[in-house]
Amino acid sequence: MTACELVECPVVVGTAGHVDHGKSALIEALTGKNPDRLEVERRRGMTTELGFGELVLPSGKIVGLVDVPGHAHYLRAMVQGATGVDVALLVVSAVEGVMPQTREHVHVLELLGVTHMVVALTMRDLVDDETAELAELDVEAFLEGTVFSDAPVVPVSSRTGEGVEDVRGAIDAAIDVFLAESAERPERPGLAPRLPIDRCFSIKGSGTVVTGTLHDAPITVGDELVSSPAAVRCRVRAIQVHGDTPRALPGQRVALNIVGDGAGDLPRGEVVCGPGAEGSTLRLIARFTYLGREGAKPVPFESGARVHVMAGTAEVIGRIMLMEGDGPIAPGETRTVQIRLEERLPVRSGDGLIVLAFSPVVLIGGGRVLLSQCRRSRELTDAERSLLAALDAGDLASAVAAWLGIQRLPVPAADVARAIDLSGAEAVRLLLAAAASGDAVALHPEHSTEELYAAPAVLDAALTALADTLAAMHEAAPKQTGFTPGEVVHVAWPKAGEDVASALILEGCARGICAIDGAEVFDSHSAAAALRVVREASHRIAALLDEAGLDAPTLPELGQQLQLDRDAMTRALRELSLNRAIVKIERDVALSAAAEVHAREVVAVAIEAAGGAATTSVLREALGVSRKRAISILEHLDAVRFTTLDKEAGGLRSLR
Repeated sequence: MTACELVECPVVVGTAGHVDHGKSALIEALTGKNPDRLEVERRRGMTTELGFGELVLPSGKIVGLVDVPGHAHYLRAMVQGATGVDVALLVVSAVEGVMPQTREHVHVLELLGVTHMVVALTMRDLVDDETAELAELDVEAFLEGTVFSDAPVVPVSSRTGEGVEDVRGAIDAAIDVFLAESAERPERPGLAPRLPIDRCFSIKGSGTVVTGTLHDAPITVGDELVSSPAAVRCRVRAIQVHGDTPRALPGQRVALNIVGDGAGDLPRGEVVCGPGAEGSTLRLIARFTYLGREGAKPVPFESGARVHVMAGTAEVIGRIMLMEGDGPIAPGETRTVQIRLEERLPVRSGDGLIVLAFSPVVLIGGGRVLLSQCRRSRELTDAERSLLAALDAGDLASAVAAWLGIQRLPVPAADVARAIDLSGAEAVRLLLAAAASGDAVALHPEHSTEELYAAPAVLDAALTALADTLAAMHEAAPKQTGFTPGEVVHVAWPKAGEDVASALILEGCARGICAIDGAEVFDSHSAAAALRVVREASHRIAALLDEAGLDAPTLPELGQQLQLDRDAMTRALRELSLNRAIVKIERDVALSAAAEVHAREVVAVAIEAAGGAATTSVLREALGVSRKRAISILEHLDAVRFTTLDKEAGGLRSLR
């Protein structure tokens, strides 16, 4: 094999198995390096912490390698190391066969969704053929009924080297199957990278380094990242994947040299991620499989039990609540549960969970996150059951449609992405497909380029609320022609934002439910009656004022004569004033526009006849009205700068 044939492969192989079954020795035989990093581990001959390395396979693939502790006391470290493992290397001693941690580790791998395994039957040189055969049968019997029932069992001796190349070849073949299956999975565009931290340390001259298995998307030198849940911001200064590289791919073991305030204090369990993936939660819904305690009497799992919840490399304490009054969970049973956490846990939909008993800390089950954010209630609606069923089946299209059906109002794509942990691109693609199939309706706010989406039933309910609101408002104020959008929205959709309200009102207009005139929204049917009342009153007022001329009655007298209430009078006078059909000459007196023009003409003629200036008496006589009305008309003409009053000249008026 030449160097040019070697290819970096985004796959992680992780060990599993009971203590003292030879995991570290096998890794050293495969790689030439002892995976135990700590001096105390090498002195005691027992792995207590995660070990990491690289494995070169016969095909030229270079893959990441994680070695986990086998002792029961270090189960937490084993779970953290198993995060991101693609192919498991189960190590079973031919001397002892299947042991408690063999079982426990296989359960962990299954619960985390690992489906590919190679079994290394170690210490083959220490047993005869019959014992080796019995050990192999023991392994096969144990794996029967698990997802690993077809895993190859390869006898090997790390001391003599017998079977080491066979193990290497079996791993190579298992990776080929894994890669083939991965290629058939639908792509998820636009996801942000996530790296659960399993180590954080400092190197002199370089600074802070964090390591972990990369998920979801690549990371490139220069990328800006943020940790979750601590929200520490940092920048990637350098990357190593079996050597320096400008870019790391999902599925690779990665070391990131990062800079940023607080970066050096990031603990194991934090997740460094790209923008949009930094979510964490205090409450989630998951599919939980209860295993019971290995080797103990079967005891049902009761709702509200306090447990340790592990996801990625993080661990928090929480309580598992059974849904909808369900009874206790029997060992081996799987249920949908709500998990309430005491600290924030960085997870997203689809992530694996491992659940440990609160005390003693032993494996009791695990599962997969369905919803990373949920309401506190344990009662589910039919729509929520549909959503959880779609998420459990991995049907994102149905999940989007179901989630839209739970909402009360239209939502932007960003809300959908955040709710069920999609990328922005995924959410838009799925929403457009839902709109095309009739499972969603796209709406367009008036002053925004962002589309909103709603399930048809949700949109119909929102528009029914609009129709009912307008009908009630018009009934309460039958002579009001319309209402401001704010007034309508406050009643119809109290929690709607500006964009949602705008989109719903526009949709209501398109469906004939309402109409918009200027700054008013109205039910065109109810408002028409109010408009007719106002316009009829306007015509009657204008006709009476035209007939009365300069001697028009006061406005209160006018209302009494026409039997109009104050509201109708006010609206009609406003409309007549806006249309310049009347002119108010004082607070309670108005003339028709024609009468006001006539008054100007009479006054102008009288002033010219008087030699350019005339007294109030002369002008009153010319107008032919009472002195009080004449003074009102003349003061109005002064106010509009048609005439001017010279008090020093004895109260003479002249034209301006």
